[in-house]
Amino acid sequence: MTTLYRKYRPQAFSDLTGQEHIVQTVINEIALGTVAHAYLFSGPRGVGKTTLARLLAKAVNCPNRKKDASEPCGKCSSCTEIAAGRNIDVIEIDAASHTGVDNVRENIIENAQFKPTKSPYKVFIIDEVHMLSTSAFNALLKTLEEPPAHVMFVLATTELHKLPATVISRCQRFNFKKIPYDLMHQRLKKLCEEETVKVAKEVLERIINKSDGCLRDAESLLGQILSLGKKNISVEDAELILPSPSHETVIEFLEHLANKDAKPALKLIDSLQEKGINLDQFAYDTIEMLRALMILQATGGNEVKGEYSDGVFKRMKKLGTAFSPASVTHLIDRALARRLEIKAAPIPQLPLELLVVESTINLTPSSQGGTRGVLDGITAAETPPTVPSLGGEGKPPPSPIRGRTEEGVETSTHSLTATIKQALSHFTHDEPIKTTLEQIKERWKDIVIKMSAGNPSLTFILTNCTLQAVTNNTLQLLVPFAIHKDKLEEKKNKQAIEKILEEMFGEAIHCNCIIAEQQKTSELDLTNLAVEFGGEIVN
Repeated sequence: MTTLYRKYRPQAFSDLTGQEHIVQTVINEIALGTVAHAYLFSGPRGVGKTTLARLLAKAVNCPNRKKDASEPCGKCSSCTEIAAGRNIDVIEIDAASHTGVDNVRENIIENAQFKPTKSPYKVFIIDEVHMLSTSAFNALLKTLEEPPAHVMFVLATTELHKLPATVISRCQRFNFKKIPYDLMHQRLKKLCEEETVKVAKEVLERIINKSDGCLRDAESLLGQILSLGKKNISVEDAELILPSPSHETVIEFLEHLANKDAKPALKLIDSLQEKGINLDQFAYDTIEMLRALMILQATGGNEVKGEYSDGVFKRMKKLGTAFSPASVTHLIDRALARRLEIKAAPIPQLPLELLVVESTINLTPSSQGGTRGVLDGITAAETPPTVPSLGGEGKPPPSPIRGRTEEGVETSTHSLTATIKQALSHFTHDEPIKTTLEQIKERWKDIVIKMSAGNPSLTFILTNCTLQAVTNNTLQLLVPFAIHKDKLEEKKNKQAIEKILEEMFGEAIHCNCIIAEQQKTSELDLTNLAVEFGGEIVN
């Protein structure tokens, strides 16, 4: 059985969907007789690169093509043979399976020296050309630059950046784009009419959304749905083939987050899990929608409108006003981190449920003593903790003592070191936190996993450190070596750990690292040390 995209592959330039800027240039060159000796078609998969290459080969070799016209007749032996893929003068090469220099010499360089058998041009169509080896490219260069008059090259690639600049410079280059929503909808609707099948509008929208601008994928999915054998296909029928959420489902999910309504958001995730929806794909769709919202907010225009239906775009604009720009960027950051956890999570939906709770429930303490949502507390959550003053509130830390007088303390040019500040920080008058050491220990594995997603190098250190105590607002971490202490107390690492602690327990928790051999230092030693350097312990 012939697949839908092969059965209805365009056989004339007028049948092509999208890429008007390229098609118009090519047909003008054909009509004027100014075709190039080498073309380079680059762009996403399934948007018409190989199809246009075949049409170009048909047009230049069609004996019945009218003068000053570009369309091939489609009826002569040359056109029918090219359409069927059996014309000996049109050589299609898959570079992915012919990467070596020997293949290039045998199939291209040597073959190019012989004139075409019965056509004006011998056309080489090299698909996925970026897969050729460096030596193969070098062997091809001379022939590509100055081919015989009867030879034409059409190179197609999805990864233009992998091609040598020397190859690109020898070709007339065209960049293909993803197919817009409206054109894909027209194409799919036309195919349904050709097959005399009525497909619900919502089903076509879901196919287009899932294909992500790739027309071949869209036609392939439509073919799978038509294989149900029904003349009238509803949304329920399509769910047998496409068990994935639509853009409307993602928007509904984000609307719940915007309204800080956790219950329906959690129920939605639960329903997706019961239906067998791929939650990793749902997380990806959510991130993609958030990205579109970010672009929409940043530009204030319709840059992303072509990718969505009118109904979806209207809801997106409304959703864009419900989120602040800072909330969207923060939510993208959290969604990216949670998506990485889905495959390793013991409960697949747990990371998405955590995203819901983080985004809807007031977890972050405010400066006034109340609470506020995570999305509204981004600035506070990202602000690094300040080191409390040892000399009392509002006073700078005392300088080291050189000698005492009746009037006070003589100052010195030496300042209190960072090590002493950290050793004394847990004796300061900061307000105690409610979180206990046992609570932190219970969730320490989750904290390590979250840190590993952003900084894998800390995994070993955090796994092997000991949670010593929680004093006032500080978590004491016991590490075996000084190198571990230095690594954890790097500014970015320390802030990241404290940020995760704040997100999990809803209050600011500082971290202080102690090396194992320094653990025996008594409070008396610290008191003497503080007095010696001009500080004092505030109980």
